[in-house]
Amino acid sequence: MKIHPVVLAGGRGERFWPLSRHERPKQLLPLVSEKPMVRETVDRLGDLAGPERVWVLTSADLRGAVQTVLADVPAAHIVGEPVAKNTAPAIALAAWWLRGEGPDAVVAVLPSDHRIEPPERFRSDLEAAARLARDERAVVTIGLRPTRPETGYGYIEAGDPAAPGSPARRVAAFREKPDPATAERYVSGGKHLWNGGMFLFTPETMLEELGAYAPEIAVLLKDVPDGPSHPGSADAVARFYEAAPSISIDYAVMERTKRALVLPASFAWDDLGSWAALGDVGGADASGNHARGETLLEDSSGVIAYSDQGLIAALGVKDLVIVRTGDVTLVCPRDRAQDVRTLVQRLKRDPSLARYL
Repeated sequence: MKIHPVVLAGGRGERFWPLSRHERPKQLLPLVSEKPMVRETVDRLGDLAGPERVWVLTSADLRGAVQTVLADVPAAHIVGEPVAKNTAPAIALAAWWLRGEGPDAVVAVLPSDHRIEPPERFRSDLEAAARLARDERAVVTIGLRPTRPETGYGYIEAGDPAAPGSPARRVAAFREKPDPATAERYVSGGKHLWNGGMFLFTPETMLEELGAYAPEIAVLLKDVPDGPSHPGSADAVARFYEAAPSISIDYAVMERTKRALVLPASFAWDDLGSWAALGDVGGADASGNHARGETLLEDSSGVIAYSDQGLIAALGVKDLVIVRTGDVTLVCPRDRAQDVRTLVQRLKRDPSLARYL
């Protein structure tokens, strides 16, 4: 069995503004270690899949930066999307290019900006899910066991066992981000898992499901050459993205397919969706402060402080996010960290402030 990781690295990480910027988004930042997160994602694979089998789909303007961070990944495997069209077109393109890799080939779609530990458990789960995808010709998603009634994540409702004694379950339904009461019910009921956006399948299986449930995407693939190095491929990919609808793989396939299985994860996971999530990474002091860079926190508690230039000094404050960059300082209540994106939207509407994006 050969696993072909397809790393999705096209997002902008707006909730990590002002550190995450248009030209250096979250996946290129060293948020949980000294390595950029996309580098962490590839390194986490270990010997499960060498860099020669890794593919990365990112935005065209980030391709050079990603290539610099992932210099060991073949340049042709780092694909710059000319326009963002969500995850379904990107996954369809990867399945199309990998369809000739043989009966043992399994695609593993992985987000580029999540915290996962320990890596050995991740590799074990990924290998088990890949084997299941190959043997059952299924589309397998790895479900994350919820640790809190999170309203910012989608959920997977697990159904009957895929086979007697198997830890994998048939997917009963994909559930959208719930309200607080529904999230509480999901966690207490024990049947729901977080949807972390990790999917495994053989290329042929995904192409079949796209043909059945997203034919408007599948039909466009026929005009795309067999690989990104093929003459005329760049123009063909540009035409593909121009014509493809903007739709997630969840809506396009996963919510409709009858071949979906979910394997509960044995590893710890967080999508690091906002600055508040850094408080769960570890390294907090006795007062619950999480600090990176030069900081001086006195008589303060529950503070997330991140400086990439200069000193952050705070006195007598609690439950704040304080971020200092070269040209922007952000301060907000920790429980409003998800709303940082609204500031980014304000910047987008004001041309005089666009330089801070």
